[in-house]
Amino acid sequence: MTIARTYLVAHTVVLVVAGIAVFALLAVDARLTARHEAEATSGVLVETLARDPHVVAAADRAHDGIESDRAGAVADASGALQPYVESIMAATGVDYITIMHTDRTRYTHANRDRIGGSFVGTIAPALEGESFTEVYEGTLGHSMRTVTPIVADGEIVGLVSAGVLLRDISAVEVSRLVVVGGVTLAFVIAGGIAMAVMFRRLDRATDSRAEGDLRVAFDAQRELTDVQTIADALRSQVHEFDNRLHTIASLIELGRSDEALALATDRLGAGQRLTDRLVGATDQPVIAALMLGKSAQAHELGVEMHFETHLEPGTQGLDAGDLVTILGNLVDNAVDAALARRARAGEAEAWVEAYLATDEAGALTIQVSDSGDGVPDELRERIFARGFSSKADGDRAHGYGLSLVSRTVSRLGGVIEVGRSAGGGAEVTVTIPLPGRDAR
Repeated sequence: MTIARTYLVAHTVVLVVAGIAVFALLAVDARLTARHEAEATSGVLVETLARDPHVVAAADRAHDGIESDRAGAVADASGALQPYVESIMAATGVDYITIMHTDRTRYTHANRDRIGGSFVGTIAPALEGESFTEVYEGTLGHSMRTVTPIVADGEIVGLVSAGVLLRDISAVEVSRLVVVGGVTLAFVIAGGIAMAVMFRRLDRATDSRAEGDLRVAFDAQRELTDVQTIADALRSQVHEFDNRLHTIASLIELGRSDEALALATDRLGAGQRLTDRLVGATDQPVIAALMLGKSAQAHELGVEMHFETHLEPGTQGLDAGDLVTILGNLVDNAVDAALARRARAGEAEAWVEAYLATDEAGALTIQVSDSGDGVPDELRERIFARGFSSKADGDRAHGYGLSLVSRTVSRLGGVIEVGRSAGGGAEVTVTIPLPGRDAR
């Protein structure tokens, strides 16, 4: 699976799961809200009715006459209260309001045929003077109901109960969930569109490659960059030798053989000594070639290059490409710094020193110093950030060399220290543990 498709699948799963979770939470919230509103409505209503003078008076009269004339008392109370509660039910949306005697005898009911019958439900707390709410299955079905006492002259003369059927609460929940579901679906669709756009961009950026393929391509590009660096260095050296050869030929034609011989042996001696020292000190021919090439480049730019190597056999445990990446970028950065200092301050001297060695602790040390301006303390961490550059020439290619060095050193388990050289420039020291050796 390509990197882009992996991203798409993972984020789609996350988006769908998040959408379901949000919808579930909002559904629970809608249910609790509907029940809370039903409880609040019924509670406020019964408390208001229990204190209504019209209700209190009718319940008090029925309470006084129910023992002597039950039918007459119930009929009188029902005639006074039933039309009243029906108007209230129509206005408030509650499903029923039942006003009753303390012995459960109903004065009012949503179904007039049930007036005079016994109320079905809990009334004990109300008879003790307390209001309470419960879910109970009465004659109309399951409902959320509140029951409270009616008090006249300090005596409980009746009870009032109001409730909302649970089917009505469910209808409210469904209507709210339709809105919630619509909003959630809209967010999921918007997130899906954003993911599709990101998928296309990522797929183009990764050339529809899988993770392993992309890693191989990156490694190949890195190796190509290393080879290109060496090739550029050798091309520079060939160009220099070609100019020198033409000059020698011209001196010979002019009969100036002594000058021609001196010019021919001038760089040859130094170059041969450097070659002998490098090849004899390391079993990494790629590194030796890089250092020779960098020396030629530096000479062409007027920068004096010094190499000191004390590499022991066995350093092949580290990948040559990694070492070329580290050393090549550090030297390039040092050469740029030395040239910038010379251009700014007008100083003739510009130099770079590179030191490579292995120690008894099982680590490879690469140290590169230069005659540049050095690195301010506040920038010593930032210079390794990707894209950071102190160069002001607007070249977008800057700002990646030291970042690549940092990532490579980190991957190899090494550390980087930035200090100041003896000449005031930068001194970068890289320490990398060698594989298969006990670094202490």
